[in-house]
Amino acid sequence: MRFLVSFFYFLVAIVPLKLLGQNFPSHNFTTADGLANNAVRSLFIDSKNTLWIGTENGISIFEGGHFTNLSRQDGVAQNSCWGICEDANNNMWFASYGGGVTKFDGKNYSVFTTKKGLAHNKTRKVFSYKDKVIVGTEYGISIIDINSNTVITPKEVFPHFGVFIVTDIFEYKDEIYFSALNEGFFKIINFTVEPKVIPVLEFQTSYSVGNFDDKFYNSNKGFVDVIDFTSRSVTRTSQFGQSVAWQYCIDKRNQIYAACWGIFDNNGGLFEIFNNKMVSLNEKFGIDSKKLLNVVYDKTNDFLYVGSKDNGFYQIQLDQAILYERFENRKVIGFADNLILYQNGLDFTANNSTTKRVTKRDFKLFQQHYSSKEDFQRSGENNESFELNYNLQADEIEFYNLVKYNNDLYISSNIGIFTINRNAEIISYIPIHTYNFGFTSEGLFYETHPYGPTKIYETIEPLKVKQVSNDVSDIVSSINVNATTYYLSVFNGLSSYKNGKFRSYLKEGLFLEEKLKHCAHGKNGELIVSSEFGDVYIIGDLQTFRNIKKIGNEEIIGNSISFLERYKDYLIIGTEKGINLYKNGAIRLIDKEQGLSDCTFISSKIIDDVLYLGTKKGYYRLNLHSITAAKRKVTALKISKILINNKETSTKDFEWFTYTKDKLETSYEQNTLSIDFIATGSPFPNKLKFRYRLENDNQWSPYSDKANVFLPYLPFGDYNLEIEVFDLNSGSSKIFSLLKIDVLTPFYFRWWFVLTVFLFASGLVYLLVKRSKTKAKDKAVIQKRIAETKLEALLSQMNPHFMFNAMNAIQNYVISNDTLNSLHYIGEFAKLMRKTLENSSKPTITLREEIDYLKTYISIENMRFNHCVEVDFQINDHINLSCKIPTMLLQPFVENVFVHAFSTATLSPKLTLTFEMKNSTTLQILIIDNGKGIDMKSTNLHQSKGILLVRERLSLLQNHLQESIEFQNNNPSGIIVCIQLLV
Repeated sequence: MRFLVSFFYFLVAIVPLKLLGQNFPSHNFTTADGLANNAVRSLFIDSKNTLWIGTENGISIFEGGHFTNLSRQDGVAQNSCWGICEDANNNMWFASYGGGVTKFDGKNYSVFTTKKGLAHNKTRKVFSYKDKVIVGTEYGISIIDINSNTVITPKEVFPHFGVFIVTDIFEYKDEIYFSALNEGFFKIINFTVEPKVIPVLEFQTSYSVGNFDDKFYNSNKGFVDVIDFTSRSVTRTSQFGQSVAWQYCIDKRNQIYAACWGIFDNNGGLFEIFNNKMVSLNEKFGIDSKKLLNVVYDKTNDFLYVGSKDNGFYQIQLDQAILYERFENRKVIGFADNLILYQNGLDFTANNSTTKRVTKRDFKLFQQHYSSKEDFQRSGENNESFELNYNLQADEIEFYNLVKYNNDLYISSNIGIFTINRNAEIISYIPIHTYNFGFTSEGLFYETHPYGPTKIYETIEPLKVKQVSNDVSDIVSSINVNATTYYLSVFNGLSSYKNGKFRSYLKEGLFLEEKLKHCAHGKNGELIVSSEFGDVYIIGDLQTFRNIKKIGNEEIIGNSISFLERYKDYLIIGTEKGINLYKNGAIRLIDKEQGLSDCTFISSKIIDDVLYLGTKKGYYRLNLHSITAAKRKVTALKISKILINNKETSTKDFEWFTYTKDKLETSYEQNTLSIDFIATGSPFPNKLKFRYRLENDNQWSPYSDKANVFLPYLPFGDYNLEIEVFDLNSGSSKIFSLLKIDVLTPFYFRWWFVLTVFLFASGLVYLLVKRSKTKAKDKAVIQKRIAETKLEALLSQMNPHFMFNAMNAIQNYVISNDTLNSLHYIGEFAKLMRKTLENSSKPTITLREEIDYLKTYISIENMRFNHCVEVDFQINDHINLSCKIPTMLLQPFVENVFVHAFSTATLSPKLTLTFEMKNSTTLQILIIDNGKGIDMKSTNLHQSKGILLVRERLSLLQNHLQESIEFQNNNPSGIIVCIQLLV
């Protein structure tokens, strides 16, 4: 048994060493992604670099990562599309198997069938040549003029097998040839006059033709013919291959590809043709279908598109910027130059091949030999280190790390550290169990432990410890920058060793981040570290720690950092989402879309311009020069769909499935918009993020992965919809003006409606005001008449009152037999009555007439007092005696004086009447007596009926004048009546 084990290891050592399995990034698109059908019959890249896919259930357009599908409902002749081309006028042509040919000019579809002269409705190929399109059918060819749409079918087709199936059409030296399945090769002549078909090589089996310069590949039954077209006759030069090739293409490296399907054999797939050999590329390109019918090359993006009969189509990146090496599906632990440390041992590689290998058994045998020496000192059997298990078998060995120092390699494992030279020979062994180790800038060996102190060794053989630091403990990674060795701990932050001294920056308070995991050094000597929580720090000044730039975890795509590297001006940050390329505050992301399908990185190393990333099943090689080079950016945005209130806009505004107008007008009620757009130009559309704004001074919306803008209940007004596209592949952004939007103003806010409403309201107000004024005027007239009527009634009441008092006075004279005074009194009374009769017919009289009337009345009343009452009229010179006042206004007050003011006890009775202007419109009249007076506070204050009538008259005539009549005490005796009149 022991012999068998030894023999096995011997075989491993001497057998031919393996080739590395190299994988190119690829992506498979199927109906799950939006493809019309998984049976792809044709592929075509048009002049705008748009990919057209003909399937057995419609046509798909692949642009900007978005699929647009066409079917019979749109106007295509039939859903089964076997051929696609673009003519000189940029119209698209589709060959359908059973429905003829369809021409599409961006808006309209034109169908050509046998009714229009087509040779047969089962069409397989279409080919553009000058102003013609050649159609290959199952019964020969037809030629269609792209301008007049006329169809010409040459008659020189004679099927020998019941059908004449055209399998390919190609141009050679400005002449058109075509192949037929079992009929051979033919040429079309006399295109402009009367096209004719002449045979070139008859009865040759041909499924397709690859034409590359002067070299032709013909697909035969299960192999490929190489045909020489240089002479007038076509001759077969060689044969190779094992399947039926249905289409060929060539890339910019002159690499020829063939899409194959063996029809009845399971020997198809994608093949590379090199030196007349066919090499399968299915595994290399990640193609899992062996029924391939077509292949085309996108030279703009350096993509290869491969169509299958059963699994959609594949997109393969050929730029070799990212390659994956399947390293026996083993975990890759570390790299150094052309060395790879992986789960099974150490491989020396060259030209993608393993040249030498150091196996686990080699390591175990060396350990056993070394530890058997008499002077061997076991290590790691105390609490300061991890204990080594010397009884572990070879297959139980686990490798931790690979360190290159000088020209030797140091490999740590669970059985110790080994030194290997460039000849793949193990030259020494260090019995230390450690994850992280290395050499200081001074060349001293150090070891660290996740749960123990850091040791600096003076010598390795024998092991002699120089220094131990308990403060510098729990180390997970380390790095030499300038002349200092830095250590990162998950508990104690950042420490260093220089000139025999350890230093803790956490304890000194210079750098307070406690949990650190990964490190790298910058271009200008900066120290770059990452925390356990995803933050990255770039420490520029390692003396004062003042110049520290922080890249927060919110800026980095991914939650956990797996490695840090630096390449030129780029900081490379690995996360579970992919690789972040950081430069000047901008982030670029490399992930599965570019080829990183496995982002669980175990190890990393930059060697020259290549980044090596170890995973659990192999490793990646990233060409950093290519990856960091300037990338193609988004060149344009095209609107593919507009929904207004959840209804699609008219198709008449679209051409080539793109909205053709730069402005959208909609009513204020149709103001909920959903706009889908496509970004063209970027090779990786899933790397794009979009945000929008409606005005230049508006804030941007949050970034979104969806190429859609949803605008609910947009207020009326004019908007300029701008889209900012941020491309994670190129790390740049660009602003596009997508669409001008005009939500029309509601009619009730338009100028004509507002003006109409204003004029109507103004007219209505005018009519209301006019009517109000008319009513007020009519009311004033009525009220005036009512007042006049009341005044007349009051005046008619005053006249009898006055006459009653006068008759009493005459009666007193008669009783006293005073004939002379009676007669005089009667005369004066008659004169007064005449004036009273004259004035009573008028509502107002002049002030002069009122004064004359009062003088007459006072003379009569004074006769009863034997003329003992002194009367004084004081009239201001500024008074206009012609002003009008109410008739018989003052007589009741004067009468009240003679009746009530004076008595026999009154000495020298006096009555004073004062007339003066209080202001420009108010006449003030004072009636002053020195009689016995009255108590103004008495509630029984007597007011004659005449005075009451005057009050009522004045309230009607000047109701806005408060207190027209006031009574005041006159010191030392008597009263003052103050009357105010508006004149």
